[in-house]
Amino acid sequence: MPRRPVNVHAAYHAHVYFDEGTVTQARALCEEAGRRFRLSVGRVHERNVGPHPRWSCQLAFAADQFDALVPWLDANRQGLDVFVHGLSGDDLRDHTEHAYWLGNDWPLDLRMFSRRDSAQG
Repeated sequence: MPRRPVNVHAAYHAHVYFDEGTVTQARALCEEAGRRFRLSVGRVHERNVGPHPRWSCQLAFAADQFDALVPWLDANRQGLDVFVHGLSGDDLRDHTEHAYWLGNDWPLDLRMFSRRDSAQG
């Protein structure tokens, strides 16, 4: 059973996942979240970006928005999957230990973080 998101960081990203059949739905969800919560909405990527295995749009928000935004996303995602993670400064941990799913979870391609972390350590 997936862990439910917990508000323990100062800042977060939520990545709304979609495909060619749900891009309009995802765009509307992200735009409404931006308006309703006055948060930063990233580009709607109609290709895989970074570690994300699906097309996505990023929502950036602070801890004081978490308790209202995350339940709202869960209630309004209408079958879309949303990846929520804290921003601690450690990208690998943010995308693993500090990560939560609304809906289905998807395997991320974490190689980009592993290479960078092992080069530093």
